[in-house]
Parts: sequence; C-alpha cells; structure tokens
Amino acid sequence: MAVSRRHVLLQGCVIGAGVIAAHVPGMVALAQAQPPLRRSLGGMPLNDPILEAWRDGVRQLRARPASNPISWASFAAIHGNASNFNRCPHGNWYFLPWHRAYLLMYERVVRQLTGNNDFALPYWDWTADRQLPTAFVQPTWNGQPNPLFEPSRTLSPTAALPDEIVGPAVIRQIMQETEFETFATSRPSGQNSLDQSWIVCEFCGIFSTLEATPHNNVHNIVGGIMRSAQSALDPIFMMHHCNIDRLWAVWNTANANTTDPLWNNMPFQNHFINPDGTPFSPRVSELLLPEPLGYTYDLGMPAPGRIAARATTTPVDDKLRMLYAMPSVTAVTAAGIATFVAQNTQQATPTQYLEISVAVEANLVSTVARYQRVAAGAELLDFAQARRQVAAGPRALAFIRDIVVSQHEDTLYRVFIDCDYLSPSTPTTDPHYVGTFGVFGSHGSHGDKDTKPSVAVDLTHAIQRVYGSAPTPSGRLRIQILPIPNTPNDGRAGTATPSRVEVAFVTA
Repeated sequence: MAVSRRHVLLQGCVIGAGVIAAHVPGMVALAQAQPPLRRSLGGMPLNDPILEAWRDGVRQLRARPASNPISWASFAAIHGNASNFNRCPHGNWYFLPWHRAYLLMYERVVRQLTGNNDFALPYWDWTADRQLPTAFVQPTWNGQPNPLFEPSRTLSPTAALPDEIVGPAVIRQIMQETEFETFATSRPSGQNSLDQSWIVCEFCGIFSTLEATPHNNVHNIVGGIMRSAQSALDPIFMMHHCNIDRLWAVWNTANANTTDPLWNNMPFQNHFINPDGTPFSPRVSELLLPEPLGYTYDLGMPAPGRIAARATTTPVDDKLRMLYAMPSVTAVTAAGIATFVAQNTQQATPTQYLEISVAVEANLVSTVARYQRVAAGAELLDFAQARRQVAAGPRALAFIRDIVVSQHEDTLYRVFIDCDYLSPSTPTTDPHYVGTFGVFGSHGSHGDKDTKPSVAVDLTHAIQRVYGSAPTPSGRLRIQILPIPNTPNDGRAGTATPSRVEVAFVTA
C-alpha cells in the first residue's frame, strides 16, 4: 500500500508528524542513518531472512540452560515465572517503556547470536491480520521442530481475533487520546518517589484502552502460556508487544509523553541484560524513541522529525490528567469537572449482567450528547482535525474501580449504557455499546495483595449515539457490565464485581 509523506493510514486513523532521532545520554548509541526496520509479519515470506534469524535466535536461546543469564528461560523469568510476575509492570504508566526495553534485549541478543546486524523484531499487526501468523502455527519448519511453535496456545490457527478488541474503531479510539496517561495507563495511585517498588505495583494505575483491550485480551485469547506470567516463553509474545510498541511510536508522532519526573526519571535498575551478560538499566527518559535504540518503524514520514510538543495539550487534557491521577474522581475539584459515584456490591456474571445506576445531572448528559463531532469520513481525511475536536469537546468517562474478577483469562467484559434489552446476543454494533476490557494477570501476583484492576471507559460516543437526537435520561446513567466467553465455542466466562463506578463529565 502506498503511504504519503504527509499522512500515514493506520487501521482507519490518519496521523501525521515526525520521529526524533537524537543521542540518548547513558546508553550505547545503536542508531544508524537508517536503523533496522521492524516489519509486519503480514505477507512476510516464511523464508524471509528476518523470520529465519528469529527462528535461529529462539532456537539458540532455548538450547541454553536457565542458569545462563542469556537464555530463553532466563529472559522469560524476568517477566514472570509459573506462579508470579517478576519485574514487568502491568496496570501502571511504566508498562510501555519497560516492555520497549524488554523487547530491545531480545533484539540485540538475536543480532549477536545470528550475526544478522539487520535483524529487527517483526510485529503482529492483529488489526490487519486477525489470525495467528503462519510462521508461528507450523509444528515443524524444514523438517525440524519449529522454534516459533507453542503447543499450549488455545487460539485455533483459523480463528480470528474479534473487532471489539483489535478492530479499526478500537485503534482509532486509542489514537485519539491526547494525554499520555489516558493513552498509556495512568500513574500508580499515591506515587511520591522513584522507589523501584512503584514499577511492579500491579493494577495501581487505571487501565487505558490500549492496555485493557488489545493488550490484555490478545494475551488471554491466544491462550496457553500467553495468558500467564510466563507469557514470554511463547515467541508470539514479542510480536504482540512489538505491535503495542509500534502504536506508541505512531501515537508519539502527534502527541507528547508526560514530562513528569516520576515517570521520566525512573530507572529500571538491573531489569535487563546486555548481549555481553552485563546488566542493562535504562531510565524511562532513555527509551522514548525507537531510532536511538537501534530500530525504526515505517511511519511513512520524513525523518528526522519531532515528538509533538507539550504545548499542544488542551485544558481538557489537564483535567483528564487530574482525574486519572486520583484514587477517586471525587477528590478532583476544578472548574469544568463534575463527578458522580455509585457504590456496588453486586456481581456481573455471564447469565446476569451487572447494572449500576449513577445519579448524574441531565444537562451534562445533554451537553455531551449534542456536541458536534467530526464526521466519520473527515476523521479519515484529516486526523489532526479530528484530534483537535476530540480534545476540545466535552467528554464523559466511567471509572470502574477495584474490580474483583474470576476466570478472567476466559472472559471479555463488555460495557454498555442504558440498554433495556441487553443480553449476551446484543452486538457490539449496538448504539448502547461502550467498549470491551480484559484483565491479564491476577491481583496480588507481584505481592500487592490489595490491588485490584480499575478501568476507565469513554462514554462520550455512546451517549452521543443514544441521546444525540433523543431525550436525555432524567438524572441517571446506567453502567452495564456483561461478561462473555472470549472463546465462543468454549462457553466459559468469569465474573466481575467492581467496588464502585465513578462518572466524570469534563468540559473545556
């Protein structure tokens, strides 16, 4: 597909900007004039040199004992073991930079082991290619065991990932976020230092759509080892996370990361291994751009460029940042923010959805419902215009707090508003549908026994669809949570019991 130099089409989103390529203090400069390109697995020949190098690298790493710090088992143990996660962050704002460094560790080692200095990890673009990549589903390759095959996976090679977790609308929603903590999962609640414990404070931030929807659910639906703390034992892990990393790189062409020193200055002390076996301890500030790290993505734009400046943020961005940083939205008192809370003790099950009625002000629902959005066609033709209107317009969000889940590895959690006829057969194309989240990992798996996942979902578009030309509800919004099996033929699904739902309305 031809890509213009002014815009790059990304699953229904058009994003224009540039990528900085600059020196990173404290790290070995790996960047070249044109660093190795991370390519999509889609359409890649099975004998492509990149796939051959990845097979060879995985094979060599697997052949080494776990006692060797540079081995498949040793690297995977950095992420987690049979019972617990280890150093990896989930459910907080270190999720993206930590996994970027983790992937880099594999990429650099494979280059050394195979002698292929042009090697760059390929990515699984699950929006364009919904099935498991062919190179990963063949038990053998050239008459030998295929190092990329993992027999524990439960996703059939012919099964397709659903729209509600990886479809263009999901990616468009993710990419239209303009504030880092709403895009990338928020900071740990109460963080006040650079202590290493904040990195592995699992679920102590608020899940963004990027982490809660494609990331978590792809892990769970692929199944087997991929749905566990040992997920890095499956070679598809790196391809999955490479696509997450790519989405961050694309998002950065139009948006800035946070400049908060509690994020920027955090070191991942002795978390990773250099190819020579020595520790690799980058700070977050050293992981902001791919090019200085020695790889790039084809973003279809001239280089060098710049990450979008912080000056592009809006008053709505600032208010969203305040909401996401607090353990309760009721703690935020600022002009243009109105918050409402409903407590809950009931459980959502596959046979009985949970409905939590939140008392709100009808005029706020009306303000959101009547706001004139960019037409769908215009979003494709001018992403910058769509982004500006989304950032400036009124928004309604629901914060689903402290969710106790069961059997979450088997479950998609769908969210609707005010749907009188809701059932497991209600399609995600229904106007009342808000979104779908998943939970990867289990609370307490880092030793934080009291942490439970919290998720933010954007109600704005659902409110506009349901009430844009209809009377607004008289003083309430019903937030509905419906668990369904993430493998339809399996039929198993778990439960969810949030402690409360908080609804926030934000205006400029």
